[in-house]
Amino acid sequence: MTDSSPRGEERLQTGIPGLDTVLRGGFRPGRTYMVMGLPGAGKTILANQVCFHHAADGGRVLYVTLLAESHTELVANLRSLSFFDSSRLPESVTYLSAFTVLEQGGLEALAELIRKEIRAQKATLIVLDGLVAAEEAAPSPQALKKFIHGLQVVTNLVGCTTLVLTTGGGRGLRAEHTMVDGLLILKQRMFGARSIRELVVRKFRGSAHLLGKHSFEITNDGIVLYPRLETLVDEGATPLPLSNARSAFGIKGLDKMLSGGLPAGSATLLLGPPGSGKTLLGLNFLAEGVRKGERGHYFSFYDSPERMLLQTAGVGMKLAPFLARGDLEVSFRAPMENILDKLGMQLLEAIRERGVKRLFLDGYDALQKAAVRPSRSARFLTALVNECRVRGVTLVYTVETTTAFGPQVEFPMRGISMVAENLLFLRLAELRSELRRFICALKVRGSGFDPALRELLISAKGMEVGATFEDAQQLMTGLARVTAPAPRPRGRRGK
Repeated sequence: MTDSSPRGEERLQTGIPGLDTVLRGGFRPGRTYMVMGLPGAGKTILANQVCFHHAADGGRVLYVTLLAESHTELVANLRSLSFFDSSRLPESVTYLSAFTVLEQGGLEALAELIRKEIRAQKATLIVLDGLVAAEEAAPSPQALKKFIHGLQVVTNLVGCTTLVLTTGGGRGLRAEHTMVDGLLILKQRMFGARSIRELVVRKFRGSAHLLGKHSFEITNDGIVLYPRLETLVDEGATPLPLSNARSAFGIKGLDKMLSGGLPAGSATLLLGPPGSGKTLLGLNFLAEGVRKGERGHYFSFYDSPERMLLQTAGVGMKLAPFLARGDLEVSFRAPMENILDKLGMQLLEAIRERGVKRLFLDGYDALQKAAVRPSRSARFLTALVNECRVRGVTLVYTVETTTAFGPQVEFPMRGISMVAENLLFLRLAELRSELRRFICALKVRGSGFDPALRELLISAKGMEVGATFEDAQQLMTGLARVTAPAPRPRGRRGK
């Protein structure tokens, strides 16, 4: 993920993967930001991750706690995280408990202590952890606002960036939340039995930022944030026009149907039931690209690299040398509780940073399961398709139909033309007590193609696209019917 902040503007980088992207480079030095979230949302980890990154960059940190938790417990909980560096204590990162000062002297005593320690430590970053304790000690809402304003004045004068952590007291946004320069809200939501962590930047004064909800997870390395794919795509970029160049599958009959292959830089949907040959078609497409000098990427939810190699070896495809050279990459993500934008980040990395020219995404239904909000999967795919068009990447992705046989087939979303210039339909049909596969092109934008239904053959020698079914009808319904041969004309009898 690249930093898209305006050039020349100084920023205090957070060091949190994804957060600097959302903030367009990081926090603005000398400003005050509030991080709000219920207990367990990740506020303390976020703040400490920023602190140790800032210390590693040569900054000095003052971490003031207003909580009853001892610093021994706090540090013990941080030791398991990779960003924690005990050598930074206490010279670069100083922990200070102000719980007793607040309890005995109130907000004025707390403000005086903070002013004194900022100067003594020459702090360039201060964290005030536990604002809820200050709220409870404040004699009035006006007194709390005065305390926050005074803190802002002091830290701004000395150029010290401030993070204030609070639970929000469960009473929603209040006046003191609007006083700060930025408000970051951490939430943990339940979707059925699944728990998702999200970050929202409610405001970020004086700078653009990425809007909306961004998923994150807490790992052994701390917080990792995944900006929404829709916000990362450059809306101002113009997709490359479809060229006359073709991206072939390497299957003679199919490439002939498609007048040489798919238009380069286009998006293609392979629609069909399980067992119809979608995955093998996509892998043929990648293999042919490698032979043509185009790096390919297989983004799989069902086949690990080992299973993929066994599967393709059984049909005569030898992909191991391509993998060994790095011309073909495989990303395997088991279809468990994936985070949609984590998948998006990995896809963008392949497209933007590794020079992939052919991308095979197998399959769209796994993206739908990763999207906790069902309406997002279509928008996510639209953004991905647009990115591929801008970068000149030819995308092929699979969609599994819910029925193998029957007259009804539904597209996975409305507005299919937005996410697929080309539609290839695969189907199974019973014909003369035998299961047969066939393929047809429903649409190839800006190009002529053969619309006939042709048999798709899979054997140990590979894949072939054969002849049409001249003696069958209603193949598209999956309920094929063999037509009787036309009667031969009888000769005229002589008188």
